[in-house]
Amino acid sequence: MEPMTCQQICDGELEPVSSHADPSWRHGCRMTNVYHRESDNTYWEARFRLSTDGECNELREGIANISQVEPFQEMATKYRPKL
Repeated sequence: MEPMTCQQICDGELEPVSSHADPSWRHGCRMTNVYHRESDNTYWEARFRLSTDGECNELREGIANISQVEPFQEMATKYRPKL
């Protein structure tokens, strides 16, 4: 199995399944995105910075942090107004 590359993300070869933006970086957001690669049914997490002008330099330059992940389900308790 070949690891996912930044180029595959930039070329749109992978299906995005999850995205989280952390606005703690003063020039934009720290992004954590998960992608599904159908060819071998694997999931990959990419962490990179997204600048306020929409640039993903770490993806374009091939230096984003990429690791393989697996899906899991977790139970959550939520609350709604009492009727």
